[in-house]
Amino acid sequence: MNNKVEIRRREISRLIRKEGEVTVTDMARHFGVTMETIRSDFDYLAEQEGFVRGHGNLSREEKKTFNDHYLFHERQLLQREEKQDICKRAANLIMDGDCIYLDSGSTVTYLLPELIEKKGLTIVTNSIACLLGFIMGKYQEAYKEQGHRFLFLGGEVEPNIRMTYGIFFEQSVAEISYDKLFFSVDALDMEFGCSNVDYQAYSTIKPLFRQAKERILLADSSKFNRKAAYRVAGWKEIDSFITGRELTENWRLFFENQHITYYLT
Repeated sequence: MNNKVEIRRREISRLIRKEGEVTVTDMARHFGVTMETIRSDFDYLAEQEGFVRGHGNLSREEKKTFNDHYLFHERQLLQREEKQDICKRAANLIMDGDCIYLDSGSTVTYLLPELIEKKGLTIVTNSIACLLGFIMGKYQEAYKEQGHRFLFLGGEVEPNIRMTYGIFFEQSVAEISYDKLFFSVDALDMEFGCSNVDYQAYSTIKPLFRQAKERILLADSSKFNRKAAYRVAGWKEIDSFITGRELTENWRLFFENQHITYYLT
């Protein structure tokens, strides 16, 4: 690393610790370099110093410890635009007539409006947020016109995550074969794989890996280089991955070596 790069990255680190967050645009203007150069700096600092890489920004770690149990509405608002872009891209993978499963993650809820253009889908979920979105978002008529079926799987209710789980859920979910599973997680680590903070979310997604023909992971840029308590899946269990960030060279090579098809929004 040359001296100019080291000085610039040290200054970016100082500004983040002082201001809490910096953006690609501001830093490119501040240092008189290209935005691509700053993105490279951000990727380096995210990996080396543990800053949080966002969509066009870099920030300090959140005040909550990572294993805190966020309420669903808090999770849903984080990286909102990026999650919407991810789901727009994810919809391109869905074929008319597919049976798809939407998990209880906050990212997946943004798929609901993207399904209106499809035909003849069977949409299965244990997500109360998806159920409410289906009812309150007034998708019923649009889905009906397109020939969709919406199946909500009952069970014991986890109000903070807005999902069902337990024996009744397990019995129901086992009776269906899925063309595609769309799921999100709390953390991505090259060695540990994909992991979740909450046990209930972990326990409901595991059985689906055996039943889905294609397993598609949706993850925003805040999930990289993190590890949570419950390992949902190893990388060999995932067929496709969609994110809103530009991958670092390390992650790009990693996905290619794992033969995982990845998409950037």
